[in-house]
Amino acid sequence: MRNKFFKRTLTAAAVAAAMGCAVPALAQNSGGFLLGQSVNRQGEVISSVEITITNLETGLTRTVTSGEDGRYRFPLLPPGQYSLKATKPGFGTLKEELLNVRVGGRTNIDLTMVAENAMETIEVSGSAISMIDTTSAESEMVIGQDFLSKIPVPRDLSSVALLAPGTTRGDSAFGNLASFGGASVGENVYYVNGLNVTNFRNGLGGTELPFEMYETFEVKTGGYSAEYGRSTGGVINATTKSGTNDFHWGASAYFEPASLRSNAPDYVLTDQDAIDENGSKYWLTNGNDEVGENNYNIWASGALIEDKLFFFGLLNYKDRISDFSTATVDYDRDAADVLYAAKIDWYVTANHILEFTGWDNSSSLDAAKYDFDYGTDKRGRELGQYVLERGGQSYALKYTGILTDDLTLSALYGVNKASYSNLNTSEPQPPVVEYYSGIQFTQYGLTSPSIQNDKRTAYRVDIDWYVHPDHTIRAGIDYEDLEAYEDTSRIGDSNTLYQYYGCDPAAVAALDLENANCSNVLFNTYVNKGSFETKSNAFYVQDTWYITPDLVARLGLRNETFENYNKAGDKFVDVSDQWAPRLGLSWDVNGDGTSKAFLNYGRYYLPVATNTNIRLAGDELYTVTGYAVQGLNDDLTPIVDESAPLTTTVYSDGTLKGTDETVNANLDPMYQDEYIMGYETLLTEGWTAGIKATYRDLKSSLEDVAIDAGFNRYLEDEFNASCTNCDGFHYYVLTNPGNDVTITTDPDGASGPLEDQAYTIPGSYLGYPDSVRKYMAVDLTLTRAFADDWMLDASYTWSHSWGNNEGFVRSDNGQTDAGLTTNFDQPGLLDGAYGNLPNDRRHMVKVRGSYSLTDNFSLGANFTWESGRPKNAFGFHPTDAFASLYEAESFYRDGELVPRGSLGRTPSNWRLDMSARYATQINGADVVFRADVFNVFNNDEYTEINEISEVYGGGRADGGYAGIASNLYGLPTSYQTPRYVRLSAEVKF
Repeated sequence: MRNKFFKRTLTAAAVAAAMGCAVPALAQNSGGFLLGQSVNRQGEVISSVEITITNLETGLTRTVTSGEDGRYRFPLLPPGQYSLKATKPGFGTLKEELLNVRVGGRTNIDLTMVAENAMETIEVSGSAISMIDTTSAESEMVIGQDFLSKIPVPRDLSSVALLAPGTTRGDSAFGNLASFGGASVGENVYYVNGLNVTNFRNGLGGTELPFEMYETFEVKTGGYSAEYGRSTGGVINATTKSGTNDFHWGASAYFEPASLRSNAPDYVLTDQDAIDENGSKYWLTNGNDEVGENNYNIWASGALIEDKLFFFGLLNYKDRISDFSTATVDYDRDAADVLYAAKIDWYVTANHILEFTGWDNSSSLDAAKYDFDYGTDKRGRELGQYVLERGGQSYALKYTGILTDDLTLSALYGVNKASYSNLNTSEPQPPVVEYYSGIQFTQYGLTSPSIQNDKRTAYRVDIDWYVHPDHTIRAGIDYEDLEAYEDTSRIGDSNTLYQYYGCDPAAVAALDLENANCSNVLFNTYVNKGSFETKSNAFYVQDTWYITPDLVARLGLRNETFENYNKAGDKFVDVSDQWAPRLGLSWDVNGDGTSKAFLNYGRYYLPVATNTNIRLAGDELYTVTGYAVQGLNDDLTPIVDESAPLTTTVYSDGTLKGTDETVNANLDPMYQDEYIMGYETLLTEGWTAGIKATYRDLKSSLEDVAIDAGFNRYLEDEFNASCTNCDGFHYYVLTNPGNDVTITTDPDGASGPLEDQAYTIPGSYLGYPDSVRKYMAVDLTLTRAFADDWMLDASYTWSHSWGNNEGFVRSDNGQTDAGLTTNFDQPGLLDGAYGNLPNDRRHMVKVRGSYSLTDNFSLGANFTWESGRPKNAFGFHPTDAFASLYEAESFYRDGELVPRGSLGRTPSNWRLDMSARYATQINGADVVFRADVFNVFNNDEYTEINEISEVYGGGRADGGYAGIASNLYGLPTSYQTPRYVRLSAEVKF
């Protein structure tokens, strides 16, 4: 049986290297594989051929001998350019001076040995070849620096991910993040050189490094193998550059001037619109936005010890501003950050390599805010100053080794640190007093400053065992220990924010609280502090099985374990033996590497976010109590009768509950099943086309649900008693919606007749539906490799995402509380919740290409078009009192049910980015000047709307809140990113 990865001869492989084609990637390895079979011209096996390869950049040399079946293999090759020589007595010497080995790539090179007296010279023909990986059923796109140099792309991981079919931009509330296959933007996983760098609090993004540090990006949109886990969205796997024997250095500078950036439109309320609650006519204020960045890099690489020890180091300085204004507040925000990064490679021997990757990307965004009148463009008093801290120090040490001819080992130890702290840098004027819509009467920077520091410690071991010519077993373990520290509270001695409402608008606008005659006030109190730990452990095994020379199966199985601990260190989530099968089948249809059909099934688990530990498993105090205002103290705090609250909402009461009180004893983690089938073919020389169908089904999700009403009904029916400890609308339990809930508690306190014991509340009493999220898509792709001065890469995706649960985070209200969104907080909130989900973009077109006008000057373009986002209307639930206490969170408007996504869509939008690149040499240095223009035509369609259809209209007889219509419903809240320009220069020595 022939082991044919690409079924290419040595000549074809050399062509691929010359053309700079991308090769498919495999696993989280930083090395590639070169393998094949030695045969004669008749295709008969030639054994005992000695094959030697030499890395032309580092001098690494390895030699193997083909076996009785003619097969040879070079595993775990550091990426780079190699030469190859094959010899055997009686045969001529076969040589190739240039072969490219890419990160994670598997390339098959069949060696055609010729009798010594008939030896011919092998020449490269220069024709393009197909790069279809006929052995893989994964859905991935491998993007190298050469590709990115040809087209305009913003320099961040999400923008790279958005190049892949099946990815779409998430809502602006989460920043610039991508949704993969209908999943929320919080369900992706990010790696750098095999180290997981994902934000484990809520999954929103990962570590960002300068693009000068990166070598390649693997964007996996589905079907990924058993070694990958902890994602129900996609995988972004970045690898960094390494040093060689030759010393190189370079510098680059990127400028995005604020003066060359357009602004999104303002939206000024008209006579037909309601003036907003602040008395302002300005709904959206983008005209004063000032966003710009200067980014400088200097890097060097080379050998500390020739052929042995190599380095790549980078220093980055970034100066950025992001000033903006609302109708009443003006923000000045700027940062000047220095980043350090390094990669060290030590070739201990030819078969044993150590790698170190480390960086410090700590950053601080300094901010000050001021009173502001947008209409007159006048700034008033300073309200306060604060700083947003992000990033931190990370490092990883990795060993790769060839233990025997058939056994290789990879082991990684790494630490990833990140801060998400938001701190006041000016002393606030306590107490903190504001109008409930945000107008400040006293001066402060942040109402809820926080210290948030995270640390991930990761261990990983992977083994490849070449068991048989038709079977390669890959197995490994993957362990992460996650530590999070939280210290968040409202400022002021009482940790309370006083929010007045029912005031005279003119007095509020004049900041004259004494004469505003405010009728009511909310005491908004919040405190949460503690250290929390989460552990994730997995092991996996996978067999790559060559059933026939043209049919390859990848049979994998992954076992996941998730453990979450509360503030006291007690385990409150212990989910083990979660088996995730991964099955892929790839068929080389024509038997010549020019086409493949593939099938894939996989199950993917998502761990319980550490945000759940912090919010649910601590002693968080979060209460909002309303009072009638009886007067004002000298410091503007309200005088109230605290014995007569108008409303009391206790989200969490400040006590650390037992773990068996707050978590369903029979808990399943969040997981998803995925099915993929597709076909890919070489049309003509250099052109490939493909079609792929995907179906995803979210089988289970984790949510915090309120059990008060259902628990009471259950106790009344079964015990003729009630849950006195449930009073106050605050009993939340972490569970799988729709399932029975088992908790251990004393429902009526120590003095009541009910015992402190386990209670199983049937799902029928709780009233929650099952969590549903489904996704279907068809992707069509067309690619022309770069040749004859031009390239093209295009895709069209039809997709549909529907159900009642977006996933980890919630776009409807911009909620980043992973696993604890309001979606399942009350049964009434699910009325009408089934429909088209926020990431449902039914049609999407992506086209990018480049053209070289001369040897030095080239143009690039990147075009996207997508249909709009579904529209909703959120109001007050007219019949469910508990649901109405969440205010405008129900799918109701004017007392009528408005099912999810039933109100049409935002407009379709398109964007064209263009670039011009000039490369030359100056005094022996390679110099590149470049200009990129994003959103060339400055398209400004709105992309999101205000979906709040009702505002607070008073209390109801049933204890709930009533809503009244909001004339601000449907107004735009976000537009396309306006046109901006990036100018850059780069020099390499």
